[in-house]
Amino acid sequence: MRRLRSGGAGGAVSNGSWSALQQGATMATNSVIGLLLIVVLPVEEFGAYSYATALSAVGLAVMSGGLASLGVKILLDPDRSQKTVMAALLVVRELLALVAVGLVAAVAATSSDRVVLVAALVASASLVARAFDAPELWYRSTMNIRVVAARRLLVTAAFFVARLASLLLFQDLWVFIGLFVLEAVVSSATIWLTYRRDPQSPGVGRTSVRESLGLLRESWPLLLSGLANQANLRSDVIVIQAVLGAASVGVYSAAARMSELAFFLPVVFMNATLPLLLAARREEGPQGRGYKALLQRSYDGAFWLGVGVAVLAGTVGTVFITFFLDDDYAAAVPILWTLVVACPFVFMAAVYSKWIIAEGVLWASVTRHTIGAVANVALNLALLPLLGIQAAAYATVTSYILSSYASCFLGRTSRVAGVQMTLAIAAPVRLLLDRRHGTAPDTDES
Repeated sequence: MRRLRSGGAGGAVSNGSWSALQQGATMATNSVIGLLLIVVLPVEEFGAYSYATALSAVGLAVMSGGLASLGVKILLDPDRSQKTVMAALLVVRELLALVAVGLVAAVAATSSDRVVLVAALVASASLVARAFDAPELWYRSTMNIRVVAARRLLVTAAFFVARLASLLLFQDLWVFIGLFVLEAVVSSATIWLTYRRDPQSPGVGRTSVRESLGLLRESWPLLLSGLANQANLRSDVIVIQAVLGAASVGVYSAAARMSELAFFLPVVFMNATLPLLLAARREEGPQGRGYKALLQRSYDGAFWLGVGVAVLAGTVGTVFITFFLDDDYAAAVPILWTLVVACPFVFMAAVYSKWIIAEGVLWASVTRHTIGAVANVALNLALLPLLGIQAAAYATVTSYILSSYASCFLGRTSRVAGVQMTLAIAAPVRLLLDRRHGTAPDTDES
């Protein structure tokens, strides 16, 4: 087995800390800029910006090809050449980026607003650049993400300053769309050059059609899952734009942006600790006590951290909307409180998604995200004409709970994850019972 640069739990914590710092800084700066954009841009222009960046997120799921976590697993496989795998990753991601741009164009064409259409097409150019983020997977597989994280932090800081300057000088939609694309170009170029100059990196071998097709075969269930997941996450904005227009997108996006401020926390940590989870699975097997205990602790912490974050996000968001935004955004407050209900389930879903990778049950991912996407789109189409944009919040929360929790009970293999999630919801009761009986908490449930 290939040696990681930082081993064991200590390496996982360090890796997780760097990853959390970088992605936390990115999320924080984007959130600050997003909130300022709500204040300075007309609600229709903020809606156009939100729609364009949301479609780019859908395209990113296509471009990644389901290889974000699977790529780490493949790079750790001692029977595969890392140089060849890296070349295949680059080729596959670039081809899928072109497919993603076409998909964005097709979806954006459903809007009757020309400004919204052009904004989406320009923003989608970022996908071609993001394909060159592939070397980040190698750094993640070696538990040395700090190399990439430090450089991303510098890029994030530089573009944060540029956006603040633009807020003061221009306050123009197209300037912010341009900066969105340019940041992707600079960030990806920085990662690519870092990898190429790193003497410890395996480099990039010759393109192998066989390896590229093999990656597509292995990843396409996760590609479909990622696309369905983004459809679940973003279909509300797409349907609102088609049915109610850019102003309603702006109001809804203001609430959604605030509810999603901390969604990155469990995702970042689970991405960073995936190699440790895979190692525990290999050493102990699926029934290993330590492996199962690690999963249960992760579910417990994820759910109750999500509860705390939901209350905090709802409270802070309400204060911001009430005191800093005009009356155009008044409807965002009840939308926000509805959306934060999903937070604990989204947190647990970050753990579940990594369990799916570790166990290799990729179709469970396709199933859960497809259920969520279908429910989200169907509920939005049925309820938006009746209830307005509040319906989108109801649809989103329902789809999150279905895809993150309820779907686990549909399959025999995934049912164990559903049981562990149920135990996580009941964690305070379990802790109380353990204390009354004077026993240590049992983390080996199945």
